[in-house]
Amino acid sequence: MKQRLSIADVETLTLTQQTNLRRIWLPQRYDIAVSQFCLSVEPEEYKWVEFAIGDIEIRRDGEMVLKDLRLTDGYVKISDTETIDAAEFHLDEPHSFDKSDSLPLLTIGQMISMLYMLDKSRYHFYLLTGNNNYISEIGDFNSKLKPELLQKHDKNDELIDVLWTTFKTVL
Repeated sequence: MKQRLSIADVETLTLTQQTNLRRIWLPQRYDIAVSQFCLSVEPEEYKWVEFAIGDIEIRRDGEMVLKDLRLTDGYVKISDTETIDAAEFHLDEPHSFDKSDSLPLLTIGQMISMLYMLDKSRYHFYLLTGNNNYISEIGDFNSKLKPELLQKHDKNDELIDVLWTTFKTVL
């Protein structure tokens, strides 16, 4: 079962959707995110870097700087028994990223939480699960958008893909 978005998923976002996602995303330590960095100016070539957030610094201009977890604790874990001092460790890619250039690789839980908190007048969010003895739900079953949405049906095998399809339309 797919637990979080992939780089391929975030590549499907338009520039407007990317901007809106950055606006509503509040980074937390241990979140997984991606950022692009320039490999070559001529020809213009970029590479996605996936990293775990280890520390968050807020600059005077209000911009958040997300620091790679691999270098924030003062050492880098090479294996279960070996570590190296972070000052001696060299990454071939950046180890801190501006939030304005980064995108989160959201988990199922993060997307459910964000969908639940967003303006529900623009979309319908309802999740129902249960068995013969128990039922649990989140959202508004009687949404005004429900009849319109029930006529459109996409089949996805993964819960995260269903949530991502909805999330992109909200962005």
